[in-house]
Amino acid sequence: MKSGNHSGKTTGNPNESRPRRRITVTAPYTPMIRHSLKIRFIAAITVLYVCIGTASYLAFRVVSEKVVRHLGTQFAVKQALLEKSRIQASIQRDLSLSLMLAASPFLQRWVARENDPSLKKAAIEEVENYRRNFSDKSVFLVMDASGHYYFGDSTGTGVFTAPRYTLRRDNPNDAWYFRAMGEVTDFELNVDYDNHLDLTKVWFNVIIKDAAGKKIGMCGSGIDLTHFIRDIVDTKEVGIDTILFAADGAITAQRDRTHVIHNSKVRGDLNKVTIYDLLAGEADRAALRKAVGALAAGDRDVATAFLTIGGKRYLSAMSHLKEIGWFNLVLLDLDQVISTRTFLPILGISVAALLILILGIGLLVHRMVLVPLSLLSKSADAIAGGDFHSRTGLTSRDEIGALSRSFDSMAEMVGMHTENLERLVLERTEELNRSHRELAESNRRILESIRYAEMIQHSILPREDALRARCRELALLYRPRDIVGGDFYYFRDCGESFIIAVADCTGHGIPGAFMSMTAKALLDRAVDTKGCGDPADLLRELDRLLRETLHQDAADVPIDSGLEIGLCLCAPARRRLVFAGAGIDLVYTAGGTAATVPGARQSIGYRRSDRDFVYPATGIDIQDDTAFFLASDGILDQAGGAKGWGFGKVRFAKLVERVSRLPAPEWRGEMEKEIAQYQGDRPQRDDITVLGFRL
Repeated sequence: MKSGNHSGKTTGNPNESRPRRRITVTAPYTPMIRHSLKIRFIAAITVLYVCIGTASYLAFRVVSEKVVRHLGTQFAVKQALLEKSRIQASIQRDLSLSLMLAASPFLQRWVARENDPSLKKAAIEEVENYRRNFSDKSVFLVMDASGHYYFGDSTGTGVFTAPRYTLRRDNPNDAWYFRAMGEVTDFELNVDYDNHLDLTKVWFNVIIKDAAGKKIGMCGSGIDLTHFIRDIVDTKEVGIDTILFAADGAITAQRDRTHVIHNSKVRGDLNKVTIYDLLAGEADRAALRKAVGALAAGDRDVATAFLTIGGKRYLSAMSHLKEIGWFNLVLLDLDQVISTRTFLPILGISVAALLILILGIGLLVHRMVLVPLSLLSKSADAIAGGDFHSRTGLTSRDEIGALSRSFDSMAEMVGMHTENLERLVLERTEELNRSHRELAESNRRILESIRYAEMIQHSILPREDALRARCRELALLYRPRDIVGGDFYYFRDCGESFIIAVADCTGHGIPGAFMSMTAKALLDRAVDTKGCGDPADLLRELDRLLRETLHQDAADVPIDSGLEIGLCLCAPARRRLVFAGAGIDLVYTAGGTAATVPGARQSIGYRRSDRDFVYPATGIDIQDDTAFFLASDGILDQAGGAKGWGFGKVRFAKLVERVSRLPAPEWRGEMEKEIAQYQGDRPQRDDITVLGFRL
């Protein structure tokens, strides 16, 4: 209910709250001094010619650039395919030999048993045969078990009698090997500087596996970087440049050796120069990433795009060398390869023809349009000065006459709207303010009701001091999504034993709170009826009571609600815990290692659930360091991380394993910190309840 007057107004009609604003003409209209129509007409013709000429030139540029782009694109595509064939021919032979060497039974047996002299002799003879066939006459071998690095080339003999050095994980110069063993499945090509051998090569790193598919070492060869760049990317054609880069963008071959040599010597991907570092803007980087993705997926053979590198715009064509995982980027300088100057005579003829056409049209426009338009312009100036009673007086039946009549009608409407607009704005503003106040009051009452519902829901939950009286250590994380929710935790003291549980009812917010209160009352009734002997029997009784209470068997009941629950019967004196679950697992740690007892994949109370289902019960012997954790799926389904995936059971088990090693007062804080860090800016998806305890 509203009462009283608004500040700054008097009583009465809202239209009388402030003076109306009226635009009036206080002096006779004085027209602006104009040049003669002929001068203005000549100026208009000149401007028109310049505009159309400019448009024609721009059109010429667009068409000629399209032609140049079309021809350049075809040329670049052919060049990219040609370069791809050259690169594959240069690399495929040595790569195939490296793969065959890794599959050699002699080599695999020696790598598996490095200290066996008989195996070593046969393997060295096999390796030496392959070395002589590699184009670089070099070969390397790494034993994963010992970390020994063997290397041989054409500079000496007996190079495989002893390892050159031993790889170590704490040595940054050896990081390439341990990264490749962890990430590479079969093989990779890597431009790298070997600090131990003082060599910079394109290395063929091929994984050696035993008969069971386990990685046991690495072998391969290399191509001298100087010769590789000279043979592949040092093209002598004007306006054409070739760049090779890996899937992560790192430049592996380029006419300018600076970036290639830098990438071969640095350690760590963050320090490498990538093809994206050479591009001028984010738009070019996005276009190149899109093309890389399409080529890697096999959607096309060649991708083309315009890229700016070093302040110059290039037409690029790129192909994917899927056998080695690299990309071949051909840069075409259109100004050097194809020029638009060839089309300039066509432009000159078009401009001359346009001039003749403009002059002819101008003569007609001056007589039929320009003179009547001058009268319309005078009327527009008068209205702009505030005289809304000014009229054009033109009565012709052509388009200008129709425009004049529309203009007169518009002037009349503008005058009316000027007088009434302020009144309409005030009325609409008052209506919006009133609606806003009513909405705010309604929201306040709803929020007060929800807060009171929160107090009621908390009153049915067990007190923490009652839980702590029976649990040596306890941590409780209870966080409804919408103030109140469908999760609840449960405690019932049965003398020598007690029941502790976590439940997740259908829904959240107000509906979920109703379900949680109903489920809690029915669980109390089930315990009163069945006692504390068998958790599985309690779940069956709770399922029966919930179906009966919600009339789930009635055909006219439109809803299908239920709950998931994890229930533990704890007997500290007998150092025994019995768990039965319906949709909720029990995660516990013993000796610092987490284990999971899955709950049955059969929820409680739903119409679709099997009413005759027998819930299994699992007994667990309690050790001094055993910690138990029950959690609703609110934490497991919480979206977060880089890809927005759910928190998940595996991550939760690792979290339990970590926090169980901490003092119990730190459990809750550590869990909240982990969830918040994973969740980031994403909203909470569901009610979250986690209960951890030690007996």
